[in-house]
Amino acid sequence: MTKDNFDYYTDKEFEWTGILKYYQSPNFIHKKGTIFTIEIKTHKPLDDIDSNMVSSLASFWTWGEDRRIKAFKLKTHQVADTLIFLEFLTIRKSQRYDEIKLFLFDLGSFLELCEYRIEAIKVNEVL
Repeated sequence: MTKDNFDYYTDKEFEWTGILKYYQSPNFIHKKGTIFTIEIKTHKPLDDIDSNMVSSLASFWTWGEDRRIKAFKLKTHQVADTLIFLEFLTIRKSQRYDEIKLFLFDLGSFLELCEYRIEAIKVNEVL
């Protein structure tokens, strides 16, 4: 299993995505077994192809120096109009990195590439 004892990208390297304006760290204790939601509001509705890409990215997202670390399992998702709603179960938690932020950087990069501007991000634990 891939370990997380490597140097990974810093916030500064991802600053261009605009994620840090809306998210810095979880407002809950994030550990293995945590269920959480991510809600993202965009400035315009996602088309069908981009909506499917967001769902696919959320389902199959991995990270790490060899992209073999799977941190989350997507439990449910909905992309409608300007709202992206994702619910995840944390299946592996890094002691060193905030995987939620790393996921948001990748999702933000995709949205930026497709010319969607993020207007809000909410990340909450499901109790």
